[in-house]
Amino acid sequence: MQRALLLLIVAIALVGCVSIPPAADAPTEPGTTVVVPRDSGAPRDSAAPRPVQNALARALIVTPGAADLVDARLATFHGRAAIVAANGTTGEVLLTVAADTPVFAASLYKLAVLLEAERRFDAGTLRPDELITITAADQTEDGSFTASGSMLTIDEALERAIVISDNAAALALIRRLGIPAIHATLDREGIALRFTADGAMTTAAAIATFFGELVRGSLVSRAASSNMLARLSRQRVADRLPAALPGAVIAHKTGNLGFATHDAGIVRGPGDTPIVLVVLTWDSGEQEAIDLIREVAVLIYSGLSATAP
Repeated sequence: MQRALLLLIVAIALVGCVSIPPAADAPTEPGTTVVVPRDSGAPRDSAAPRPVQNALARALIVTPGAADLVDARLATFHGRAAIVAANGTTGEVLLTVAADTPVFAASLYKLAVLLEAERRFDAGTLRPDELITITAADQTEDGSFTASGSMLTIDEALERAIVISDNAAALALIRRLGIPAIHATLDREGIALRFTADGAMTTAAAIATFFGELVRGSLVSRAASSNMLARLSRQRVADRLPAALPGAVIAHKTGNLGFATHDAGIVRGPGDTPIVLVVLTWDSGEQEAIDLIREVAVLIYSGLSATAP
């Protein structure tokens, strides 16, 4: 299904207001996909997010003991995982596991759609109140929650795509924005995320770069960054990072694709330092992956320390 869906995204040509359904109508999102193919010319992140100089920033580490516990937990996992933890203020990478391994992005591709739309809002080339129509081509086998023929504003479509991970709204936005323009924006930011014929592809390092640059206000204007963070804070799928770290999650986005289960975002660390935390999993059952994401999040968060032990 994922190959057919991405072929649909790439192939469809350009072609009224629906309220967000209650949370019960939005199941744990079945997704679409995104990973940078090994033979593509797309940039690859060797570290994430990009560091910045900040003499006042709080110095943090993940203790060696906590890192060992993460490794031990991964050794019991029947699938595969890619992890990045980073200081959101400085961009300093605190822990990585397989950070540059290409992974199917599932619904994390919607982060790229959100970025491109907000960039255009900033530039004045796109209006939040512009109307788009959901078509039959935007419907997917799973994860589409807006009926064909519905008209949404760009802002409403973004809300649905992020908050309930609505594939129909996201695909309609992709038709409006265009994959080449989305790719160009990602390239400028050094974020390795691509729509391919096999699915949307990314890396843990790339997703960490996105969230790190977002929390520092480097992707778009400060106002647009605040809007993006607020929208990501409203996401309704809360069975991973928010379940593991109640009250600590500032903003996040999940992804589900059957064989791929993810969560990534920003959490409040010691002294309210923003911590970028990305856990991507694949080749395992969904519940096993959710359990891993929760446990790894707790181990990393508990291991954050202002000074070396």
